[in-house]
Amino acid sequence: MDLLEIEKLVMQAAMRGDEIVNLSHRGITIITDSLRKLVNTKKLSLNDNKLLMPPTELSAMTKLEELVLDHNQLTVFPPGVGKLKNLMYLSICYNPLGMLPSDIGQLTSLTQLWLVECQLMNIPREIGNLHNLEKLSLRCNNLSSFPKEFYKLQKLRWLCFAENYFQELSSELANLTSLSYVNMNHNRFEDIPECFSELPKLTSLNMKGNYIQTVSDDMLLSLSNLTKFDLRDNQIVTKPTHWKGLEYILIGETGSDIISADSDSEGRFKVMNDTSTDNESNNLDEESEECCEECSEEENTFQKED
Repeated sequence: MDLLEIEKLVMQAAMRGDEIVNLSHRGITIITDSLRKLVNTKKLSLNDNKLLMPPTELSAMTKLEELVLDHNQLTVFPPGVGKLKNLMYLSICYNPLGMLPSDIGQLTSLTQLWLVECQLMNIPREIGNLHNLEKLSLRCNNLSSFPKEFYKLQKLRWLCFAENYFQELSSELANLTSLSYVNMNHNRFEDIPECFSELPKLTSLNMKGNYIQTVSDDMLLSLSNLTKFDLRDNQIVTKPTHWKGLEYILIGETGSDIISADSDSEGRFKVMNDTSTDNESNNLDEESEECCEECSEEENTFQKED
């Protein structure tokens, strides 16, 4: 689609006062300044295009609440986005950004931030200003630590940093008391971080594909609030004797046969893998395999609304 056709679509949307504008899957390489005329737009999707530079005109769209820029070729974060005080949902996955600017800390209304496969080496300390953030995905980057300001995100309840290079976590993670779901699959952990035992709402912990060899009974007992725990593809040799309180624990290798199905004295324990026919076990497998599937689902819903 050429530039004139794109401009025509944008102008028509502006004249109608559209609140939802979908410009995805159109091979767009550049956006004209007509984008600034979308003053009433609340949801803008530009995913799966060929944008090399983000449109600077985004900063004029002050009513914007949702912005999707997935699957482009962006090497810089959208300039001026910090001015979008109403922005609650930002997804800029699968772009070779390399870094995030300090401006991201100005997006204080954000509740969801999706930064999957962006070649990020670190996270700016200003992320600690996102005090309304509830969901954060940093899957498949080059991260090995969080800045200390990260541990100020008191409302964060869903966190994925799978496929990175973490070996340990700060004890300050215990400050994130709203966390209920954590996915840290395929990192470099040799032990289960003790800070998880201090998270009262944590129910799902995914640590598949790390380097864990042992799990102590004391650690498991301290994780009694967990209902789902994925430890597949680690190096665990012996199973602890107490799994009390945990509804589902996945161990062994992904794709292997069922290893065992044991229960404690109250019949509450099941050890399964991803080939089990149990619906809840399968659901957990899907959740841990695709920790950002929810991102795709929400994006698809957004596109269908147009």
